Amino acid sequence: MSSSYSASCNVSGSSNSSESMKDPYPLWKFVVKGDKISGGGGNYNWKCNFCGEVKNGSYTRVKAHLLGEQGKGIQVCNKVKIDDLAKLRKLHPTSVRLGSSDNVKKRKSNNTISDAFNMKSRDQFDSEISRMFYTGGLPFNLTRNPYYVSSYTIAANSNHSGYKPPGYNKLRTTLLCKEKENVDRLLQLIKETWKTKGVSIVSDGWSDPQRRPLINIMIASKKGPMFMKAIDCSGEIKDKDFIATLLSEVIDEIGDQNVVQIITDNASNCKVAGELVEGRYPHIYWTPTLKQ
Repeated sequence: MSSSYSASCNVSGSSNSSESMKDPYPLWKFVVKGDKISGGGGNYNWKCNFCGEVKNGSYTRVKAHLLGEQGKGIQVCNKVKIDDLAKLRKLHPTSVRLGSSDNVKKRKSNNTISDAFNMKSRDQFDSEISRMFYTGGLPFNLTRNPYYVSSYTIAANSNHSGYKPPGYNKLRTTLLCKEKENVDRLLQLIKETWKTKGVSIVSDGWSDPQRRPLINIMIASKKGPMFMKAIDCSGEIKDKDFIATLLSEVIDEIGDQNVVQIITDNASNCKVAGELVEGRYPHIYWTPTLKQ
């Protein structure tokens, strides 16, 4: 194993596509490669520059770890931010099969008729995608989402020519539940620090587009803020007792031993509610925010 694993995890946006295409393994730059595993082919011990965890495997596992590819036999990196993920996916030449330069050359064709058909197909794809945006009222900013780009790239370069995108029911049931499990797994890494570092409960009221009165509950900790829930207060009187009860329920849900303070605005009902909470939990402090 290499004696030093210290390295920067900054993803530079200055690398151009031509440079990345010359290197079929660009993501090795974002891990610290250690010793090669004996008898393991292209497998190495390596350390991720983002999460700092030591892993082992080939470039395929490095790619899966950094780009968040599931089912590759390795845990995805939870420290890669969305902006970095977009840059990493741009660096990786997804349209090129790694280690198959000969195959790439074979795919190149000077046949102008074939090129014309390919161009016509691309134009048709562009038209279908644009119509989806226009008829569905989708914001153009969606095209900057890295998952928008990667979904079409993977579909275009996969061997599943008969693939069809998920329909209405699958999106709102099976896939939604699967993604919820994925988000819960990522949030669990934050929750695991609550017992040792403590948290602050932050609460504030607002109205949604339907003008329903809501109270937001956020959890702030050393690992970062986390949205917990929004409570619909329609038909409720938001007096001191109601707010104190709501905050107490959140404290009990998290575990009062993990809570350091609660933060609300300095309205009179919130101030009294904070005093009530302090009376129930002597080790928890109420902290007001100042109105602008």
